[in-house]
Amino acid sequence: MDPKLQTFTDDELVSAFRQGDEQAFEMLVLRYKNPLYQYIMSMTQDEGAAADLFQETFISFFKNADKYEARGKFKSWLFLAARNRTLNFFRDRDKLSSLDGTDEEGGLSLHETLPDGTLPPLEALSGRETEEEIRRAALNLPQRQREMIYLRQYFSFKEIAQMLGRPLGTVLADCHRAVKKMQSLLARENAQEVSL
Repeated sequence: MDPKLQTFTDDELVSAFRQGDEQAFEMLVLRYKNPLYQYIMSMTQDEGAAADLFQETFISFFKNADKYEARGKFKSWLFLAARNRTLNFFRDRDKLSSLDGTDEEGGLSLHETLPDGTLPPLEALSGRETEEEIRRAALNLPQRQREMIYLRQYFSFKEIAQMLGRPLGTVLADCHRAVKKMQSLLARENAQEVSL
């Protein structure tokens, strides 16, 4: 693969792919292989489904690259496409519990939420906990909160709000609740380990 492609922006790679450079497409797949797969896996909790949905997302882009409008937001477009495919996967299996349902913990005022520019939730927690403990705790979160935790690893709050079509305050509150719940789950797990 041409090493020069590594320096290209996403939109430059899309443009090169449209002009027939298949290595540009490969570079996009390599660039998003881990974060996109992890995001889909966080939603499905099914390795086979995650691999299929990852592949379907890129196949769809491959077939429809000419319809993508380059505005420097390829990453957001890609994650939104993967999210939509994942939601369709659940709908098709009649197992979708609404990601847009209200949280059982109630609302928070905007000043109680995390400000943008803070460490991503998993990174903030990782100083104290092992990666495996964090992964297990994330699995116990409601789907909407788990999605917030993983999206925040790759996007700002504003980008998440735009991508999901939700108010910024709602995204901030959802992420705050998710972090608080994860902290509670991790504290409970640590307390159980100490008592053993």
